[in-house]
Amino acid sequence: MAVSTAGRVRPNKKRSPWKRRLKIAFALVFLMTLVLFIVGGLIWSGELSKAQEKIPKLESLLGQYSNQPSVIVSADGQTLFTIASEYRRPIKDLRKEVPDSVRNATIAAEDKRFYDHEGIDTMAIMRVLFTNAKEGRMAQGGSTLTMQLAKRLYSDGSRTFQRKLEDMAMAVQMERVLSKDEILRLYFNQVYYGRKAYGIQAAADIYFGKKLDQLTIGEAAMLARCVRRPSQENPIDNPKKAIENRDVVLSIMRSERMISEEEYEKALQEPLKVRKTAVRAVAGVKLAPYFVDYVLEVLHDEFPHIDLGAGGYRIETTLNMKMQTKAEEEVRKLVRNNRSRRVTTAAFLLMTRSGEIKAMVGGVDYKRNQYNVITQGRRQPGSAWKPFVYASAFESGRLSPRDTLSNAQYVFRDPYTGYQKVFKNASGRYGGQVSIRTAISQSLNMPALRAMERAGPATMVGYAHRAFGFESELDPVIALALGAGAVSPLEMAQGYSVFALEGDRATAYGIRRIVGPDGSVVREFRPDIKVNVISKSTAEAISSFLRAVVTSGTGRIARSVNNARGKTGTTSENRDAWFCGYTDELVGIGWIANERPNPNPNAALKWVYEPMSRSAFGGTVTITMWQPIMAYAQKLMGEKARRIEEKSYGGGDSIPAGIRSDDTGDEVPAPGDVPANPDDGPVTSPDGTPVGPQRPAEDGGGGADGVRPDEDRGGDVMVEICADSGARATRYCPETVVRPFRRGTQPRRACSLHGP
Repeated sequence: MAVSTAGRVRPNKKRSPWKRRLKIAFALVFLMTLVLFIVGGLIWSGELSKAQEKIPKLESLLGQYSNQPSVIVSADGQTLFTIASEYRRPIKDLRKEVPDSVRNATIAAEDKRFYDHEGIDTMAIMRVLFTNAKEGRMAQGGSTLTMQLAKRLYSDGSRTFQRKLEDMAMAVQMERVLSKDEILRLYFNQVYYGRKAYGIQAAADIYFGKKLDQLTIGEAAMLARCVRRPSQENPIDNPKKAIENRDVVLSIMRSERMISEEEYEKALQEPLKVRKTAVRAVAGVKLAPYFVDYVLEVLHDEFPHIDLGAGGYRIETTLNMKMQTKAEEEVRKLVRNNRSRRVTTAAFLLMTRSGEIKAMVGGVDYKRNQYNVITQGRRQPGSAWKPFVYASAFESGRLSPRDTLSNAQYVFRDPYTGYQKVFKNASGRYGGQVSIRTAISQSLNMPALRAMERAGPATMVGYAHRAFGFESELDPVIALALGAGAVSPLEMAQGYSVFALEGDRATAYGIRRIVGPDGSVVREFRPDIKVNVISKSTAEAISSFLRAVVTSGTGRIARSVNNARGKTGTTSENRDAWFCGYTDELVGIGWIANERPNPNPNAALKWVYEPMSRSAFGGTVTITMWQPIMAYAQKLMGEKARRIEEKSYGGGDSIPAGIRSDDTGDEVPAPGDVPANPDDGPVTSPDGTPVGPQRPAEDGGGGADGVRPDEDRGGDVMVEICADSGARATRYCPETVVRPFRRGTQPRRACSLHGP
């Protein structure tokens, strides 16, 4: 212990530990505050710099960041359809177009100190910080009108500190360069009011059907508060809440002396009168409209959660616009050139071997009739169905490609009911044994019925669904051999792909990729190939026979198409006429008909299909659009001609020379005309035994000049004429038909259109 000079003892001084710690703590807090201030200043400076860069192109950026419409595009980049996502009616002059009541209502509802702050309302922020700290979350925003406008430049919609900092920096920069009126005009044009209405002028139209200068004070107040929860509290979807919000805004307007007490009381009593008819915002015209409808239907069925109207989606399709344009031109041309044959509509589907739809024309005039025959139509395919019949018989082991079949007239007898149906050839000629190659290439009806008899109708229907991909309901009746079932052209394309792919089946598809609003891929589509649905040997045999259709049968007009194989089909009374075929790379399905408005205005079906002229056949009319479309598509795809070896399957013919194609008027009974055979066993008519009235085989041949002889039937003369020229048929005419003429009026000159 120390002793002082005065003789008093002084204690040693020791510093208190808590004081030392307190000083250290203060120093650390000061240092941290300084660091935070410097770092915060740098961050704030950086945000201000970024915001400043956007100011010169502010209005264009606001448009860019608004919701973009959803689009459907072709494979070659053309926009096929734009789905409107926004309805806008922009304001150009604030003072001239926006009344004081509308401006005041918005300011009262969203930013009372709008004309006093410089982009950031410090008092509001302090209130929000206190509230958020108390509740432990971002419960309130405290945004000014300028900050809300700035928020439109950042599309992620997050509620983070970084996002708030960006909004504040942008608001400050906007206030530095723009007047309050300019900011308010931009706000009125950009803010979302619900129901696809962007901007207050669009909202006034959507909800009330009025212009801004027609709005009452109550309506202006209701719209002003609508921006907080536009989808939940707008006047249409939630009128009760909209009225509550209106009253809140009116109270603020009164307290801020924007309206008088009398105006306030009057506005409170206003009844809500919303617009009765919805505003339709249409964006753009459909290209390839039938295809676009098909794509929209697929999206609706397979992706019900996708709201294209919300905007931002990009639907990338398989369509090739050059091929589509060519297909549309040829469909219109065919109808225009065949009005005299009562052809009033046509349809065409073009797809690749892998199933990509390259062109789809569902009718001749979309404005007149939006019914898409390709996907929605269920039409009888006539003889175009026969390849499936023979393939089913081959696959079931009931028939071989080397077999021959009788062309004698075929009679169906139901052993249980005694029902009898006599099937006919349009030419009225029968007899002889034919190879399957001849039966298919010349489209003979009687052999097809016997092939169905051997396979069994139920077996054939099973193969149609399981192997060839048909989803339409098919009755297991013997008449199905002649195409009595109703199927769509889309199904026919998938069925014919089995032969093109040597036993595999392609599923048709029109969408390649769906891209979401954020740029992510929602779904990517790839070819869907079902392998080995039939044997390769069966597919090769049918393909060889379909090649004969083109080289020497009913489809010879298609010979100019490289590597073409196909089948004609014409139904009873010429109500439908088809040409279905394929090349090494493409599958094409063509169809024509006589479409007429239903005379019964109350009928469910607005359109009916009446008979065409008796000269409108698949091999003479439909094929005339199939040939140029396929040739053009081949050129674009670079498909070259190659030598196709037609395999010999034996089975020689013993058929009279006068027996020609039945595809000039296949008689196809209506579905249900012939009942199903319960046991699928043999039906009737022993193979090769003539049944019913017969024409002697020796009568079928022509003379030395190849002209077919006439047949005397009482007062009329039955003459076989060329379907193309109307002159007397020769052995070279690909399509013929027998017609009655009064004696002395029958054509005498032989056809000069066909032959050497």
